[in-house]
Amino acid sequence: MARWDEIFSLPVQNPPTLEFSSADLVWSKVEGWRDNMDRVAVIPFARVGDFVRGESSNKECPTRFHVEARRRRALKAPFKAKVDGVLEYILYWCSFGPDDHRKGGVRRPSRSTYVPKKKNAGRPNTKRGCTCHFIVKRLIAEPSIALIIYNEDKHVDKKGLPCHGPQDKKAEGTRAMFAPYISEDLRLRILSLLYVGVSVETIMQRHNESVEKQGGPCNRDDLLTHRYVRIQERSIRRSTHELDEDDAVSLSIWVEGHQSNVFFYEDFTDTDTFTLGIQTEWQLQQMIRFGNRGLLASDSRFGTNKLKYPVHSLVAFNSDYNAIPVAWIISTRFASGDAHRWMRALHSRVQTKDPSWRLAGFVVDDPLADVQTIREIFQCSVLLSFWRVRHAWHKNILKKCSENEKRAEILRQLEKTVDGVRQGDENVDSFEQMIKDQADDPEFVDYFKATWCPRLGMWTTALTSLPLASLETCAAMEFYHSQLKLRLLNEKDCAVYQRTDWLVDKLGTKVHSYFWLDEYSEKNNFSRYWKDEWMSGLTYWRRALRIPDSDVIIEGGIAKVTDQITRDRKFVVWNPGSHFGICDCQWAEMGNLCEHMCKVINMCRKKGTTRPSVSLLQYQKALTDMLHRPPHDSLIRDHAVSFAMSVQKQLNALISMGNDLELRGPFQARMIKTLENKIDREVSTGDTESFRDNVLRNKSKLNQNESDCASGQEASNNITDNSSSELVDLTVTGNRVDGATAEEECPCTEMDIDTTSICISPPRLSSVEEVVGGNSFQQSKNGVQIDMEFDILPSSYDAVCSLNKFVDNQHHHEKIEVDSSLMNDPVTAADFSVQCMMKSQNGIHNDGPEPTIAS
Repeated sequence: MARWDEIFSLPVQNPPTLEFSSADLVWSKVEGWRDNMDRVAVIPFARVGDFVRGESSNKECPTRFHVEARRRRALKAPFKAKVDGVLEYILYWCSFGPDDHRKGGVRRPSRSTYVPKKKNAGRPNTKRGCTCHFIVKRLIAEPSIALIIYNEDKHVDKKGLPCHGPQDKKAEGTRAMFAPYISEDLRLRILSLLYVGVSVETIMQRHNESVEKQGGPCNRDDLLTHRYVRIQERSIRRSTHELDEDDAVSLSIWVEGHQSNVFFYEDFTDTDTFTLGIQTEWQLQQMIRFGNRGLLASDSRFGTNKLKYPVHSLVAFNSDYNAIPVAWIISTRFASGDAHRWMRALHSRVQTKDPSWRLAGFVVDDPLADVQTIREIFQCSVLLSFWRVRHAWHKNILKKCSENEKRAEILRQLEKTVDGVRQGDENVDSFEQMIKDQADDPEFVDYFKATWCPRLGMWTTALTSLPLASLETCAAMEFYHSQLKLRLLNEKDCAVYQRTDWLVDKLGTKVHSYFWLDEYSEKNNFSRYWKDEWMSGLTYWRRALRIPDSDVIIEGGIAKVTDQITRDRKFVVWNPGSHFGICDCQWAEMGNLCEHMCKVINMCRKKGTTRPSVSLLQYQKALTDMLHRPPHDSLIRDHAVSFAMSVQKQLNALISMGNDLELRGPFQARMIKTLENKIDREVSTGDTESFRDNVLRNKSKLNQNESDCASGQEASNNITDNSSSELVDLTVTGNRVDGATAEEECPCTEMDIDTTSICISPPRLSSVEEVVGGNSFQQSKNGVQIDMEFDILPSSYDAVCSLNKFVDNQHHHEKIEVDSSLMNDPVTAADFSVQCMMKSQNGIHNDGPEPTIAS
């Protein structure tokens, strides 16, 4: 029993990487059978595959492990309770063993009857007697963990000599020099190209060209054979989605055969509805890569009018802000209230792979989405995407109204009403008044009354309770929606749309392949196979950034944008500066935000001729309210001191050493004076002595570094000179931020912000020394999500945007998306922090009530 007590006391190791090997684990020696000492480690059972892949990627001896033996016991099967009872036993062996097919090699007795073929079948000298193997046990006592027993960890034969890999001289010129099989990345590439219609000959031709260009084979993928690609092509051609005449039975068979791609599955029961969650290994990797400290967005109603069950897509955004599907959920239309079931399963799967994974924000496009559950599971902000409503309105106005002037007028009225509801100035009755004003367009009025009037109540509630996502996010979602439509709903036989087995097969094969190829850097080599389904590239918001300002002419109520391809055509944009605009290009006529509208919006906001977005105005208002009503133990106050000290420390590291000890920079003198005033205020108000002690210690540190700041006289003067009185007036003295003043004071970009989570209550505030000494602000830079619509912000607004970074230092679950480059400009931010702190000391904030803490 002592052996198993020792095993159960071992820590469960879960390295925060997608794959890991034995080198990443700490191995313990436990007494085993026959007086041996077993090398053991404990990992989550769900990560056994990651360990096998990582162990196969050994640089010194690349290989691949296969299942040599397996024994399973059903979870519900009757068994005798034993501490060492095993639910599952798996023996993994290096694929170059255990038999030895070399000349004079030894084979197992069970293989003695094997008759070698006259011709080699693809893998010469594969079995070379390698003894490397390990055992995985899933115990009855702890089904969630896997016990790994690894004794033979050297890739040698029974004589103790290297039998494959670079150290084996006899393996040169064969596959045994590298690995027995191709890598997973190359396998995915081949399958994706075959699924989208690229021929076997073309794949091999491009592959051989790349191998010749690099001077010959240098890894296992360079030894790809024509035979392997042909076998994969034949397998795809002979496969079918209809595994049974009954759709439900066929789907069950598919789920049973694709367990690795299914993260959640529940069939119809008396209490639950049908739900299937699909996520491949590649999608999981993209979710971890781009979703960590980033955004996830939901496209919840794709194919509602055509498919038997609509597809709910979850997408992440790559470096170009293109939407990548990281999960597909197929469920009935009325199952939106049961989303918590598959959300928990998805979150658990990601956390198993990377325990440090955290989400910054979740964008929903359904007003009935369970926001509270999303916040509880993902511990993040929730934003509302209005693109689906704007898209539907835009498309139907183009269909039902023929005159562009009338179209623009209707959209102006809709924008005015939506913005009024968003700011709380108007309600559902405003839409009724808008309908009366458009009585001369009966076709559109009838459509609006029949389709949207029953939904306006839930949408106005969502608009007033959730912040809006940025236009860049909306443009990315529109682009993804169009891609999915082209790649999925392109069947000649429309009857297949009513079969669920066809849907899951098409998503997991062809559609998945197209999105995988979108991220493939060498996809241009196969351009002769491109069709409509290959539509990819930058989103239309990113394309707008490439249009020069000189190609845009704004005249009165319209704007003209020069075509970037033909140069002899100009596209006309009505309602310039509005996301409810109209353009006469093909993409806009489909109801989408085109690059020409996005470019005009950018120009108008830069020039200040249009008001900032409603979400930005609400963010400014919430920030101003927070500055006016800090809590008793002021987070603003402590942050101002800590941030200013951090800035000073960074400056000291950059400024060269000086010899004049008497010269003191104005910034340092100002800081010391501020700290002295701070101490007096703390003493006078009867606060605790801890803050005073911290300040005194940091003051002494500042005095010790006077020589460092002596040569920084000019830099310190810049800090003082760059202070923004307008900004302090706006945020501290309480200048009203509304439509009239926003055009002049805040010509800023739109951000994805959850204003309900701006002020939080951390369990513990760090002292000044902890923040400065621990580089907390530098660490928090990695946790900032960028979701900006301009590259450059006005300098007078930099400090306001910089302030929101401190909110998330203690809690990852309330993220605010801000340009991380603002942290690299400490001049304005530091001076603003000091001014905020001095204002607070002078009693400006003392009388206000404490704010409501957002949960």
